[in-house]
Amino acid sequence: MKKGDARRGELLATAERLFYTKGYEKTSVQDILNEMGFSKGGFYHHFDSKLAVLEAICEMRAQECGAQARQAAGRTEGTAVDKLNAVFHDSAILTSGNSGFISLMIQVAYREDGALMREKMRSSQMDAMLPVLRDILAEGAASGEFFIGDVDAFAPMLLRLYLVFTDEIAFLLAREEREETLMDELVRKLNAYRTAIERVLVAPFGSVALFEAKELQLLAQTILRERVRKRADALLGK
Repeated sequence: MKKGDARRGELLATAERLFYTKGYEKTSVQDILNEMGFSKGGFYHHFDSKLAVLEAICEMRAQECGAQARQAAGRTEGTAVDKLNAVFHDSAILTSGNSGFISLMIQVAYREDGALMREKMRSSQMDAMLPVLRDILAEGAASGEFFIGDVDAFAPMLLRLYLVFTDEIAFLLAREEREETLMDELVRKLNAYRTAIERVLVAPFGSVALFEAKELQLLAQTILRERVRKRADALLGK
């Protein structure tokens, strides 16, 4: 890795951590520079704004999802359905392990003026995951597991449906404060989209998993409890 690439990666990691702990709006470019001992010239060599940093973080996360999807498809033996479920599971951003990044996206992308950021995130995920999904659908169509026609036309349509599902989950996490209600709504959305994807593929009922309900519920608990902690810290002036 080149020195410039390493510094860029360090800058992104530092910015993401500060965006999460302080909030995107409250973190300045100078805060990032102070944390790293980095110069303004060094920062602007890589990025022209704080927003550009956030966009690069989203792009990096999307590329990680694509890499995880390729790895999941490559190591999974069995049917095309097995590979599809492995890809959805292993490349998912919506896990408790990613709660910091999801909280950051909730702050910035999943508010009324966040449409542009959401679209950029979706576009990055489409680019990263589409080749893997296309290969799995082609395999499933050839084996008779999926009853679809034009795979090249169908793959982006299915991936958009999946990304709409993740958007809906993120909006729920952003807006719903009551844990019991949130849990019920997450499971309801999960079941609805699982059924929708199965019907589009004409796959056997119950064959598409998307996510485990328990994983979504753990994510919700993590997000809600961290939100409560931050509000308490704000009241105490921390």
